[in-house]
Amino acid sequence: MGVRASYYHHFAQALQAQGITAITADWRGQGSSSLRASREVDFGYEELVQDLHELITEIRGTLQPSQSLIVVGHSLGGQIASLCSARYPQDLDGLVLLAACLVHYKGWAGWQAQVIRLAGHLFYPLSRVVGYFPGKIIGFGGREARTVMYDWCYNLLYGSYRLAKSNFDYEAGLKRAQLPVLAISIKSDRYAPQQAVENLRQKFSSNTQREHRHLDLGESPSHKNPHFYWVKGSAIILPEIVKWSIRIRKTR
Repeated sequence: MGVRASYYHHFAQALQAQGITAITADWRGQGSSSLRASREVDFGYEELVQDLHELITEIRGTLQPSQSLIVVGHSLGGQIASLCSARYPQDLDGLVLLAACLVHYKGWAGWQAQVIRLAGHLFYPLSRVVGYFPGKIIGFGGREARTVMYDWCYNLLYGSYRLAKSNFDYEAGLKRAQLPVLAISIKSDRYAPQQAVENLRQKFSSNTQREHRHLDLGESPSHKNPHFYWVKGSAIILPEIVKWSIRIRKTR
């Protein structure tokens, strides 16, 4: 949410150096996208799911039968990739949830849970008044479409996915999804604590190969949230993803 794809450029290069073809893409409304959220331009999770599905379909057409297609989704990207796997189970061979969590406020503890819950009550109404969510002014996210914030706030308050512009039962789809899932949480991550990451992982069927790694990246500058700063310490995260991807490729 609010992060351009170029932010992950060095991480993609590190994957490439391990022999993995890495493709990055901006969400609509972010980075190089020609769209910007406004009173006239609105979209939600459903459109982002369809965007990802179209991208994956294009990529599939370039792959050899022996190649696997894994989506690494950071934060909101992990949520959207999870929903995409629920709706289009044939799309992915594996999913990495990197600091991606269920944003239900109960995934936080104590006063933090109440602060998160308050955001769930305020952010969508603010988006309706302004016409979009002014994240850069608020200090959370970027310029986000108001329906994106509706879907985000609904998940935050109720802990389930009921997308504003879709009749598809994503909760049931997640339970049916049969793909390997690796969830990675990061110590001291204020935006995706360990329990909240685990709560998203548990949306998938217990019959799937679902794993969770909680990693300590070491000391980072006090003003840097590991939720984003992990890109600078990806040397710890990268081997986990590479080892896991090799293992699931052997089991295909």
